[in-house]
Amino acid sequence: MDSFKSDFLYAFRIFFKRPGLTLLAILALALSLGMSTAAFSSLNGMFFKPLPFKDAEQLHQIYIQNEKADLKEMPIPYENVADLENMGAFSEVMAFYTGTINISGRGRPARYDGAFISINFLDMLGYEAVVGRGFSQESTKADGPRELLISHEMWQDKFRADPDIEGTELNANGDPYTVVGVLPEGFLFPISSHVWMPLNEEMVSGESKQLTHVLTIGRIADGRSMLDVQEALTSTFSDWTNRSMENKEELSLLCRPFGQIIMNDASNSYLVAITGAIIFVLFVSCANVANLLVGRALTRGRELAIRSAVGASRSRVIRQLLTESLVLSFFGAIGGVIYAAWAVDFTMESPIYKLPYWMNFELDWRVFLFVFVIMILTALISGLFPALQASKVDLNEMLKDTSHTSTGFRLGKLTRLLAVIQIAFSCALLFGAGLVTRNVYQMSNIDPGYANEDILTMRMGLFPAAYPTEAEKDAFFTELARKTSQIPGVEGSAVTSWIGAFGNYREPVLLPSADSEQPEIAYAYTEFISPGYFETFNMEILEGRNLNAGDTQDSQRVAIVNEAFVRKYLADADPLELELNLLKQGNGQQMAADSKSLKIVGVVPTIRVSDFTKVDEVEPIIYMPFTQSGSNFMSLALYSPIGDMEELTESVQQVILSLDPNLPVYFVKTMEGYVEEQIYPFQAIANSFLAIGLMALFLAAIGVYGMLAFTVSNRSREIGIRMALGANTITIVFQMLRQGFIQVVLGIFVGSGLAYLVGQITKGFLFGINPTDPSVYIGVLLTLIGVSTLAFFLPARRAARLSPMEALRYE
Repeated sequence: MDSFKSDFLYAFRIFFKRPGLTLLAILALALSLGMSTAAFSSLNGMFFKPLPFKDAEQLHQIYIQNEKADLKEMPIPYENVADLENMGAFSEVMAFYTGTINISGRGRPARYDGAFISINFLDMLGYEAVVGRGFSQESTKADGPRELLISHEMWQDKFRADPDIEGTELNANGDPYTVVGVLPEGFLFPISSHVWMPLNEEMVSGESKQLTHVLTIGRIADGRSMLDVQEALTSTFSDWTNRSMENKEELSLLCRPFGQIIMNDASNSYLVAITGAIIFVLFVSCANVANLLVGRALTRGRELAIRSAVGASRSRVIRQLLTESLVLSFFGAIGGVIYAAWAVDFTMESPIYKLPYWMNFELDWRVFLFVFVIMILTALISGLFPALQASKVDLNEMLKDTSHTSTGFRLGKLTRLLAVIQIAFSCALLFGAGLVTRNVYQMSNIDPGYANEDILTMRMGLFPAAYPTEAEKDAFFTELARKTSQIPGVEGSAVTSWIGAFGNYREPVLLPSADSEQPEIAYAYTEFISPGYFETFNMEILEGRNLNAGDTQDSQRVAIVNEAFVRKYLADADPLELELNLLKQGNGQQMAADSKSLKIVGVVPTIRVSDFTKVDEVEPIIYMPFTQSGSNFMSLALYSPIGDMEELTESVQQVILSLDPNLPVYFVKTMEGYVEEQIYPFQAIANSFLAIGLMALFLAAIGVYGMLAFTVSNRSREIGIRMALGANTITIVFQMLRQGFIQVVLGIFVGSGLAYLVGQITKGFLFGINPTDPSVYIGVLLTLIGVSTLAFFLPARRAARLSPMEALRYE
């Protein structure tokens, strides 16, 4: 122990002799270890932390799967939930489905994420209300009390933690409900719910029991193995005759541990790419520290020889050098934990993914254990090989060497190898960063066809109880568009079924064809709009007419198509002379044409309101009057080039409240915000890769600089002799740079192969970009050469400025 303490203190003295290089090495380790720790904390939160539920390992999600059609984790018909409860494999079963719940009756109406759920969910998960109680048994009956549970966060924010909240009457989705309890702080089951309503006979009665599908969780009964459970599920499923399950022979009933993350191919590619990139950076950082230790060993050859001469064994020398590596790793780990704590907070606030509330990426004991293990591995990787090489000293040669820098101590090959590794990893990481960055750049520069920063949008849904007829819905949305168009600063107002990701569905359309036996089927997005839509989005009518107030449920069904639809499907025909038929999916996967055809009355330019990830593709769209759609949910779009969006939002809210005081609006944002929201996940990926790539480049530059600096230092006597014999400055600089550029060329050659692998891994989230894009590779190549040249400059200049007398007297 005393010996280790002595080695530890000596390592401090050694490092403080060159504080600049030491701090640089610690910074490099801190950043790489911090990235590794932040990544592991995310993996820990997703895969390793136990769920915060009672006996969570017994909870299993039950689902239907169609392997042939690649449909996984499909929900179960509600009428079959009772079969799962009675089969004996599960001691408890609960069912639920998620949705939005609009709350009004106290303060301004608001929309919340919610769940319609079995009344036993609290007991099954091991929770109870902190105010009031859970659902009563009577609430499951159609004529029973309408009960509501709210989250602790909603209780505090909306109701200011009112202690008398129990018994408060509210309107939920237009119907009266009574708040019976407040759930514990942080409980938002199943994902981010703030309101819970009981599944009751009124919601799922009669035929809707077959048509309503729910997510189901069961608690495996004591003494039942997974094999027993699966056999029971298979036997039970064979008896199901639900008419909503077509092609039952392709389906199977399965279960898996609840909370287990199932990732798609793109998510897997991203996870592999980011994890691999972070490992690359960690290796580059280790190589950097190894280069530092090698350089120190070059200058300490005589010291190590004297240690050996006075009796130090080789293992003792290795232990001293490993202790120095451990000291660097220790301080790097401290900096890494600080960096990771910041990165984790930033990640939790990121809107890339809507993660379940229990996925908390905190720094727990698993993360600190990971840091400790990585710290030890980093110390070994960066210090062991240099220590082994440095301990192989020829005692006689070293003590006879007249150079204080020990030219007889040969570790140059190792430093050059480490430099090649650093450059290769940097090349691969920068290539991946370049690909995803260029991908995002192309998405960001797509012209949507209108001034997206001047168009404000918001969404709303009418309650069926308040608007039972189509005429009432149409009247509301018509009046809304009229009143909002009169707000000062508004130059266009319209309602639409499709903004961003809402109402974005491709539907089959039957095209007119001379061949009646095999008519042509097209696929296009359908959007239901009000007459002012095209003016709001600055779209001219290229052919035909606009929609108008005369297009109603009782009139001829009409449609306007965009240029993309005409180019793709109607290139050889006059669109204004044609009629279309929407196709509906029937039983047995058969398509049936709608009885009412659509008369094409106009053609408009192509714009984008979604699909900004499709760089080279614009979808065909069919626009139809909203008065012929019968939709409860619509979005409002307002064009205001001179107005303040916050003031406009408040003005629109007042108009809506004047029309319906119980109607909340949500997803309030500009079209520019929708574009940014669609691109944001890819922007975050690009930023991650770019940060990792630039860090690797920074570390590689330090490594190359260190390699050449130590080479110049180690060859100072040789340089002095060459200059004394007549070598000019250019010759000396060229000789110093030649060796460095050889390492750069070798590193780029190896890195090119790694870059190809990175391109193949990242292609899962690239759109319109070749994963072997030569322009990105050329950019990376020029960047590496430029940074390497800069890293060579200072040591080479130092070598060129050495005078022969100074070099011969060096040290």
